[in-house]
Amino acid sequence: MTTVSAPTIRRLAPDTAARIAAGEVIERPLSALKEILENALDSGARRIEVVVERSLDHRFSVADDGHGIGANELELSLERHATSKLTALEDLDHLRTLGFRGEALPSIAAVSRLTLTSRPPDADAAAQLMADAGSITALGTAARAHGTTVEVRDLFFNTPARRKFLSSPAGELRAALRLVEHYGLAYPEVAFRVVVDGRQRLDWAAAAGQGLAAIRERATSAWGARHAGQRLEVEAEKNGVRLTALLGLPEHGRANREGQTFLINRRWIQSPLLSQALRQAYGNLLPAGRFPAAALWLDVPSDRLDVNVHPTKREVRFADDDTVFSLVAGACAQQLAHLHPPFTVVYGTQPEPRWAERANAPIEDPSQLGLELGSARPSGSSLVSSAGAATDPDASARWGEAGGAGIVRDASRASEGGEFAMAGASSAGPAPAGLGEPELWQLHRTYILAPVRGGLVIIDQHAAHERVLFEEAMTRLTGRPGVSQRMLFPTTADLTQDRFDLLLELGPWLEMLGWDLSPLSPPTVAIQGTPPNVGPEHAVELLQDLLDGVGESTGRDALADVAERVARSFACHAAVRAGDPLTLDEMRMLVDRLFATSRPHGDPHGRPTFVRLDLDELHRRFGRS
Repeated sequence: MTTVSAPTIRRLAPDTAARIAAGEVIERPLSALKEILENALDSGARRIEVVVERSLDHRFSVADDGHGIGANELELSLERHATSKLTALEDLDHLRTLGFRGEALPSIAAVSRLTLTSRPPDADAAAQLMADAGSITALGTAARAHGTTVEVRDLFFNTPARRKFLSSPAGELRAALRLVEHYGLAYPEVAFRVVVDGRQRLDWAAAAGQGLAAIRERATSAWGARHAGQRLEVEAEKNGVRLTALLGLPEHGRANREGQTFLINRRWIQSPLLSQALRQAYGNLLPAGRFPAAALWLDVPSDRLDVNVHPTKREVRFADDDTVFSLVAGACAQQLAHLHPPFTVVYGTQPEPRWAERANAPIEDPSQLGLELGSARPSGSSLVSSAGAATDPDASARWGEAGGAGIVRDASRASEGGEFAMAGASSAGPAPAGLGEPELWQLHRTYILAPVRGGLVIIDQHAAHERVLFEEAMTRLTGRPGVSQRMLFPTTADLTQDRFDLLLELGPWLEMLGWDLSPLSPPTVAIQGTPPNVGPEHAVELLQDLLDGVGESTGRDALADVAERVARSFACHAAVRAGDPLTLDEMRMLVDRLFATSRPHGDPHGRPTFVRLDLDELHRRFGRS
């Protein structure tokens, strides 16, 4: 039997320990750039220039005009845990600087060839230090204005295993530009310039304004004037924590969280807590799987924030998560509740749309919408126009022959399989005299095309009607119960036992919506009345669909507010569907009511209700200058 001796404990060689420590801080070339950029900002720099040659791991430099490092401290700056930002243990509880551990320069120097040139304002000349794999190879002087330049070459040249796992140079460069963008937003008073292979990639002047004005100015440089101008401003404070935010519109949502910027005490961090609070604020403005685009600036008392929880300082810990979460979620949700599109729908020669005058009007009875709820069920079902008369596709054509003003051509008949139905124009010939320009069009019985100033809006008729019905239902369920439309001949619905039990549970909410239900022998229920404009022929199917929609809620959503679940399901199943022909008056009323809701951008599930096409984009598509 062979005896295996226990391994002995021994000290690692200094260079081995240095490389291991460097691996914790410098995970990739971007990490090195981040540490040096943060040092430049801590130095009080007002202008920072980043120069990249070929790739970050080949060569990059960061030059600033900060307070610089004295010649007698240059060598000390490469010693591990040597820092100018801490003097005592208690200082860790009151950190306001980005760096503090004294690990950045030593870690970078350990895995690269580094040149450090620096001059304080009161020095006669700049001092220069060169290091190779952490060992100083040269000391001297150089010509330079006050500030510091750090040049990093051949990163990871002495750790070839690390180089095998690096991202592509192009991907790392994109990440570097994003890093500069984040810190540019955190420090709008600092000018930034990035040059790659002799080509200037960005050049941002220092913002002239203060506070939110400075942030807006820098955001315009980073995102462009149009996108920055569409962002919603948020300013709030709670328990000493101050929030400033620029929120993207729902249509700015992303498939990942790359559009989110979190700056805590001007430190760029990643935070699942803030991401969740932001997502909650947007609610059903965004569908599942989409994430808000937003930038948040939080100012937190330093003694209530722990930034020393990750080697790369990309995570923080709040002393009071609940305060931060409720501040972000509440303040952002309040601002988003007033979100309205920055355009107006043009009806013929009308200078202003009707909805603009009633943008804040309460949601009224859906009968005013002029749409028969649930009308998409059996083929051939009719819609009730705002005048109260039943219409069909042929009736629209007869209106056109009579020279009427509200014409909707059946898409399948407009031109033998034609593309769209036009409201206000007939495919049989020119519009009747006095009719004016077309106002709204119905495309494939699914989308409403509405001209707006400077472009075109395409509205999803089902999603739009869902939003309208959802808010009307929520109004009824949270304080103003609706009346029931009595049925001349009550009907019965045979439910499954679980849906019958669910109906008994939801009885009070269904009654507030306008349903008049009487349980018979389980699992059968008698329907004696329905919400307004729900046709008797659709009552059973709509009730079953509504219960199915509520019953499908699982997990966390099942614990959500019952009223919202009922309203969402009712709106989903009662709204007009794709394929339903709409008259001009119906389309007008639907557009009006959509933009009178509190959140017209999306349906209750977060899907967009409309898409805008700018005239400039159409001009580009057609080759117009």
